[in-house]
Amino acid sequence: MSFKMQSRWLGAIVAATTMIVPLAACGSSSSGQTEISFYSYFGKSQLGSLITDFEKKNPDIKVDVSYGQSPSQYVQTLQTRLAGGKPPTIFNLTMDNRTDVMSSGAALDLSGKSFLKGISASNYKLFQQDGKTYGMPVTAWFSGMFYNKKILAAAGYKTFPTNWDDFIAMCKKINAQGKTAYLEDFNSQPSPSLAGLIGSWYGKEKSSAPDFDIWDGKATFATNWKTAVDEWNKGIEDGAIPQKSIGISGDQIKNEFVSGSLAVYRSGPWDLSDLSQAGIDYGVAPMPAVKGATPWITGGPDQGFAIAAKASTAQQKAGEKFLAFLNSEQGLKDFSTAAGTVSISSKYTSTPNAKVADLVNNYLDKDEAYWINWGKSPTAMSTTMISEQQQLVQGKITTAQFLKALDDKWSTL
Repeated sequence: MSFKMQSRWLGAIVAATTMIVPLAACGSSSSGQTEISFYSYFGKSQLGSLITDFEKKNPDIKVDVSYGQSPSQYVQTLQTRLAGGKPPTIFNLTMDNRTDVMSSGAALDLSGKSFLKGISASNYKLFQQDGKTYGMPVTAWFSGMFYNKKILAAAGYKTFPTNWDDFIAMCKKINAQGKTAYLEDFNSQPSPSLAGLIGSWYGKEKSSAPDFDIWDGKATFATNWKTAVDEWNKGIEDGAIPQKSIGISGDQIKNEFVSGSLAVYRSGPWDLSDLSQAGIDYGVAPMPAVKGATPWITGGPDQGFAIAAKASTAQQKAGEKFLAFLNSEQGLKDFSTAAGTVSISSKYTSTPNAKVADLVNNYLDKDEAYWINWGKSPTAMSTTMISEQQQLVQGKITTAQFLKALDDKWSTL
């Protein structure tokens, strides 16, 4: 979630040195309006005309919006406001705070609300606890492999490999020609290529709830991730996952692709404008799969929208009207268009850019998208995984040690 796409979007928000001033408690104004506050994970440009259109349709409600500055800052500020007894009426459950917020009782139980209809039940799984639903996602993010057609053609490839062994073979040919075959940012997030391998393994095993068995104690990382991690390590040993990726940022990787020196990197709709301006002749493909599996993409539901359990009755009712508008044709059009995301509600169908339409139509819409999330203590688990995957790429640990480190950390949380 922290997801690459989300962190890229947040780059457009005001500088991280700007402080968010906590809003005063909202309620009824002198004009008779119900005033509610909304602390948004998404930037102002991503919301577009959503707030304005909502207020036009609901003139008796005024929405006061403030915006997060980075994933970590958003989580910290929201936690402070929730603990301080003056929560925003509406806020976002993120991949980094959802378990803590749901466990604390800070979010209102939305189970059975009519405005949830139209969104597939599978999209709510990340925002449910003890059979109750606390957040409503309305869009999904997605990504795949972006590749330079000219470089691939020079290596003898007209199409992008669908399995990991063939991807490694292609990378070796490209590297031998003096180009860099592949780079990825695994310094601030789980490895995207590993996530693609894990997703394809779950697809092969026909698992309808990836990682949930690990969260519930029915499986371990060592059992469920072993095949994918072993194959990913083959890519490390053969140079497809180079040590050069350690310490490099997502922007640096994109710049290498734009300059024509990099053959492949993982990206999504957030880079389409930059690549178009650069004039690169590129293609887009799903992530390479483990042996015997079909490819998946990286992605999943976006952050969920929640209502504060401690908000007044009037504010909660106004918040419910906001969520109902969000999951309406107009609301979904406003939000998904401005944010560059894809609606996951039947009430509005997004039209993806032609470059990435295949990823949406043949993978995201078929629930063949996966990203590494954590059922508890996401910050601690992400920190552990980032450290361990870097050590694996450097050859300092084995795959068994990598998986054991995840299981050991999980057992302490």
